[in-house]
Order: sequence, then structure tokens, then C-alpha cells
Amino acid sequence: MATLQETQQAPPQARQQPTSGATTSGAAEMPAYLHDWAPGAVLDSHRALPARIDHRLLGGKDGFHADRTAAEQLAQAVPGFAQGLPARRRFVERALRYLVQDEQVRDVLILGAGLPSLPYLHEVVQAKSPQARVVYVDDDPLVLSHLRAELTCLPLGRLAVVGGKLSDPQRLLGSSAVGGLLAAGRPVAVVVESVLEFIADGEDPQRLVAELMAGLPQGSWLVFSHATSDFASAMWRMIADIYRSHGIEIFPRPREQVAGFLDRMVLTEPGLVPVDRWRPDAQALPELGDVEVSRYGAVGRLALPGEGGAR
Repeated sequence: MATLQETQQAPPQARQQPTSGATTSGAAEMPAYLHDWAPGAVLDSHRALPARIDHRLLGGKDGFHADRTAAEQLAQAVPGFAQGLPARRRFVERALRYLVQDEQVRDVLILGAGLPSLPYLHEVVQAKSPQARVVYVDDDPLVLSHLRAELTCLPLGRLAVVGGKLSDPQRLLGSSAVGGLLAAGRPVAVVVESVLEFIADGEDPQRLVAELMAGLPQGSWLVFSHATSDFASAMWRMIADIYRSHGIEIFPRPREQVAGFLDRMVLTEPGLVPVDRWRPDAQALPELGDVEVSRYGAVGRLALPGEGGAR
């Protein structure tokens, strides 16, 4: 086991104590941007994790031998898999720009943050609204360590990093960081990207999403994507076998099952589509096809009572 060293400290700016009261905009103040800081947290360096594998496939250098081995196996067996990874991130960037600019969302919760990559999603959000608040959530100590070390320290209350995961929505909603985000009572945009395909049906991932969204203010939004084998079933069997050999189960789902996650949501146009087709812009990747992308995405607002959801 590897260990985050006791000497690894948060940057001085990040160790500021939170202030009480409200911000000048009337929103409740979040505590300082480091939450649940735990130097000495145990790292399982012998087990590959999806976020670290993706990071290696995208050319990153962080992670361990197990992550590097899994990434190399995927790149060799399924070259198109790595080519489709940027389409996921660009979908999220486009969705966040839309929500902040057109829907006036000012509070963002990002689940499964992964290892930092440029542009940082909080920068995407705050480029449109400097006063917006962002909370990153992940359960990998290495990811949390990098986020805390690398993310620019913004004014108090604008950025938080917290340990947590979707499999325990109530604990996540009850954390100080997320509680601070929700305290203003404004609609929140939740990003759930590259998370749900690693939750088995037996854990009822649809219930987990519904429980999370039910704890958010009225009018909150979901930025959602999910892997699918609809366009390349043989390729995904190979991908699943490689993940399984590293102790990871992945569950790409068909469109009908993916749509079930969105029953309580009113979707924006164009609805549930491959992520590269969701409002493409100049940064989209037109050379990619459905096989390389193999991921559905949608942006939806939590339906009001009597409004009903849309697919």
C-alpha cells in the first residue's frame, strides 16, 4: 500500500478558516475549499481504478503500474476507446456553459471528478459566472490529493473538494461541502459522468440517482452520460473482459435502460443522444463515430410536480 505522506499539507490559502454568514449575493457561505482533508489516507497502488486508467489513456502520467498496464491493454486491444474519451469531457463542458449562460445556474456539483485535466471544469463554469460555486466529489484518495494540490485557490466559498460517492447519496448530501452548496436553495447542476456504468443493477443505480436528485432544490439540473454497447457489442465485451481482469466490473447499458435514469427529468433538446451529438460546437470531434464514442448523454431539469419527465 502507498500512503499520502503526513507532511503533504494543504496550501496555506486553502487552510483559511470559514467565515460565517452569507455572501454578498445572499447565498450561504461554503466552508473553505478543502473538506474532509485526510493526510495519511491509504492508497491501493496495486489495483487499477477507472479514473486513473482514463487519465493514462489521455496521455496523463499520474497513477500506478496497475493503471498503466490496464490502459496499455485497452489501447492495444481497442484503439478507438481512447479516441472517444475527449468527447465525454467536451460534452460536459458544453452542457455546463449552457446551464450557466442560458439557465443562470450558479451552483455545480461534479461527481466522479477524476484526475485534473485542462480546462478545469470550475474554470469552464466561472468563466461564464465568476461568482459561481463548484464542489468536486471523488472517492479515490489519489484524485482528491491531486485536486487539492493542483486546483487554483479561489476566494472563500467558490470551490470545494470533498471525498464521497454516488452509492451513498444521503451521506453525500449531508457533507459540509455539499450542504454549503445547497444552503442557498438555488437550483444546482449535478454532473454524473463516467460513474453509473460502474454500478451494478443489483445496487439499483436508478434509485441512487433519484435519491440524489430528490435532495436538491426545485428546478435543479442533471448533466448525465452513460456508456453503451449499442453500437459495438463485441468491442464492449473485450473492454469488459480487460476491466474485469483488473478487478473492475463495467456495465454498458442499452439506450432504453439508460433512459430510465431520466424518468424524473425534463430534457433539453436534443434529448438523449450520443454525447458528440449534444449541441456540438467548434470544439466537437466530427471525425468520431458512434462506435468510438459509445456513450449517451443528456441534460435535464428536475421535473416539477405534475410536469412529468421526458426521454
